[in-house]
Amino acid sequence: MKKILIASTALVATAGFAAAEVSFSGEAGFGVVYNDTAVNEWAPDYYTTLSVSMTGETDGGLSFGADFDITMDNGATAVGDTEVHIEGGFGKLTVGAVGSAVDATLGLGDIGYSGLGVDNVAEFMIDLNDAGNIMYKGSFGDFGVALSYDMNGAETFSIAATYAMGDYNFGLGYDDMVDGSSTIVVKAGGNFGDIALNGLYSRNSDNDATAYGVHAAYTMGAATISAAYSELTVGAASVDAFGLGVAYDLGGGASVNAGIGENMFGATVADLGIIMTF
Repeated sequence: MKKILIASTALVATAGFAAAEVSFSGEAGFGVVYNDTAVNEWAPDYYTTLSVSMTGETDGGLSFGADFDITMDNGATAVGDTEVHIEGGFGKLTVGAVGSAVDATLGLGDIGYSGLGVDNVAEFMIDLNDAGNIMYKGSFGDFGVALSYDMNGAETFSIAATYAMGDYNFGLGYDDMVDGSSTIVVKAGGNFGDIALNGLYSRNSDNDATAYGVHAAYTMGAATISAAYSELTVGAASVDAFGLGVAYDLGGGASVNAGIGENMFGATVADLGIIMTF
């Protein structure tokens, strides 16, 4: 690690690369997860992610860069989320594992250590269309816009627009789905003192599918208590999920997280672990 840091420092300082920089960040966690329908109800969980970011700037002020992650999740190692971008007054254009504009811009927060899958029910249709290899993002005052396109066969299009007004935020998205249908997504949220509240709604009329979810969090000192509920309805069938979580900030980038709830399959799920950011 020491040699890597020295090499990075040298790259920044080298003549001809004055505006170039290579930086590292990461996240790691370990804990236990519970599922009362699993063969082994309690199971250990651990992961590490190293994020590498390379940035530079042309003589004309145009920024450019590349990012990728190296992740080890419960023993399986993968290199993913590789992206290359250019950025300027026009916005940011990224090529790579960008996903869909709606998925990258609109969504609900996790609860507990692992998320327990509660928000996944509300984001089900969004996750189905989480494909894209080229994305544009721009901001215009309090407004933001993101557009993505998948050029690798699926040829799906996604667009999301956001607006921030003080402590309140709003979002509207459109997903062109792989099966030829389309999904409309609406998000709204706000901060009310120590309470943060967010809601998400999506509708696919072609498949008679509706999903929604709410996430609330209350912060008091170093502790944050969160609760979430979500439901997905397709035709006459519906599933839901809910959970309660708590996080305690230990300082220095570490926090203890725990949660309990019920997932979309009706299983009781729980977790407890520590998450560390670097």
